[in-house]
Amino acid sequence: MPKRPPDPPNDAHWSSMIDQCSGKVGTVARKQRRSAGGARVPHLPAPLMQGPPCQREVLRALLPMVERHLLSRRVDLLSPRDLGQYLALEWLEWHGGTLRLTDVGRNVRDQVREVSAGLSDIES
Repeated sequence: MPKRPPDPPNDAHWSSMIDQCSGKVGTVARKQRRSAGGARVPHLPAPLMQGPPCQREVLRALLPMVERHLLSRRVDLLSPRDLGQYLALEWLEWHGGTLRLTDVGRNVRDQVREVSAGLSDIES
């Protein structure tokens, strides 16, 4: 009996990953997830989450300041719109009733620090 290749999994995530890798544009409707407090957090399609590049760069440049506000528990100094965008980009997350940087957020923050350190070396 000849061997035949296994059937691809019938998983929406798998299918969307294949579509994304092959260059097909399309979004898969997802279930709304609940935050730690039980409130519904809407899933936005990836193109809407990313926003225009210039706005992302502004958010990126302000991320070290956002981290300082988080550490000093002064999130009230940040605009709700910016907080929403940081959460949508998954640079911030809710953890036990507080906000913190995600792994992605820490990587972005480190990149911003490296760039700003490199610029200060050039200027001196």
